Amino acid sequence: MKRRIVLIRGNGPLEEGWQKRSFGPVGPLLNDRLKVAGVMFDETYHPVRVRRNSAVGNGLPPASGFNYGSVGSADAYVVRAQCEDQDAIERLRGDRLGEIVGVFADPVLSPFPSSPSAYCGDAPVGATADVARRLGVPALRRAGLTGRGVHVAVVDTGIDGSRIPVAGGWAPTRGYVPGSSAPGHGTMVAYDVRIAAPDAQILDYALLKSQAGTWAAFLSDGIAAFADLIERVGAAPGRWVVNNSWGLFDRLNDAPIGSPENYSANPDHPFNQITGSLVAAGADVFFAAGNCGADCPDARCGAGDTGPGASIHGANSHPDVITVAAVAVTDRRLGYSSQGRGALYSRKPDLAGFSHFVGSRIYPADAGTSAASPVAAGVAAALRQRFATDRLAPAQLKGLLQRTARDLQGNGWDYDLGYGVIDAAAAVRSLVVKPRASSKPKAKRRSQPTA
Repeated sequence: MKRRIVLIRGNGPLEEGWQKRSFGPVGPLLNDRLKVAGVMFDETYHPVRVRRNSAVGNGLPPASGFNYGSVGSADAYVVRAQCEDQDAIERLRGDRLGEIVGVFADPVLSPFPSSPSAYCGDAPVGATADVARRLGVPALRRAGLTGRGVHVAVVDTGIDGSRIPVAGGWAPTRGYVPGSSAPGHGTMVAYDVRIAAPDAQILDYALLKSQAGTWAAFLSDGIAAFADLIERVGAAPGRWVVNNSWGLFDRLNDAPIGSPENYSANPDHPFNQITGSLVAAGADVFFAAGNCGADCPDARCGAGDTGPGASIHGANSHPDVITVAAVAVTDRRLGYSSQGRGALYSRKPDLAGFSHFVGSRIYPADAGTSAASPVAAGVAAALRQRFATDRLAPAQLKGLLQRTARDLQGNGWDYDLGYGVIDAAAAVRSLVVKPRASSKPKAKRRSQPTA
């Protein structure tokens, strides 16, 4: 059976199903009007509204020959289906052309921690205090920037709320209590956000579920997570950061590049569309670059998915997100860090964050681009405390972080580290954020004796 994402033109039952987060209202529509031989719609997955973003990639050179300007702007809804074979997919696409917008791959996603085979050396390099110092956290604190009032959605495996306080969340299945997960990858990521933004409000978006002893999710669940976030951002705009330390290790799970079903290099795929819509709604969206760098790729990386130009796929390479590579606190690039070109946009990664240090103690090291991305996202959250999106749009904040990054190679942007290592102190200076006034009362000036 082939699992597929089906994008359907909007109508009343689909909107009702989305609002109620229920398959029930749309069941008759799908089973009576859209069903074809060999296709079963997944009743455990409710319809999800996808507001497509026609601005995705406009004016930016694609890496794989796709014409971003051809993307439409109509709203549609995603449902999930199981198809017996490729013939069934073609029947669905061809026989229901008036209502089906497209049928797309639904690959499995995995978090981007570094496994022992990908370390290029097992020992951690530095600790949280070293990361904070090298990151420029003291400059944030002098400016009174701690992330207070900023929402940070950690889209991951779930968070242990006894270690990291959470302020709500989401999961693909009903009944999940935010903060109720065992300590693991998501808790590590949330800890790393708080290095720069200890007062940020963390939301536990427990996307990645345990399957056969590993953490994984379907891309269709990611669409549901981002659709939920778009509604939240719209209800309380201004200060939202979203971290995603996961992606596609092996394109064997995807449809081939050039297929209309493809995810990894197709701007028309619903997840790539909704990623652009989330940024357009007002969120700063961070993605880990991946752990398939040429020097020591993760063992899970596909045979053709390692090294320059072959290891940053799909939304991780979206032109509107901030794609984060990994360096140690010594400024040395970590060999597992994925390298550009990106599949959707060639100039990836955007910048680098610190990783492979003793931090949360969930693991011997907070490692992989999984740690580098939230370290960088925490800087954005701290800055957002003072600069909401009405003062600094997501594209402007992204540009600021790129301009103020430390260029280790001295050659501007490059395929290994983007514009360089994120530098919170330089960002504060660029924004002309004055140090917070001292709360101590001023000492009275003594009168000078007269002659």
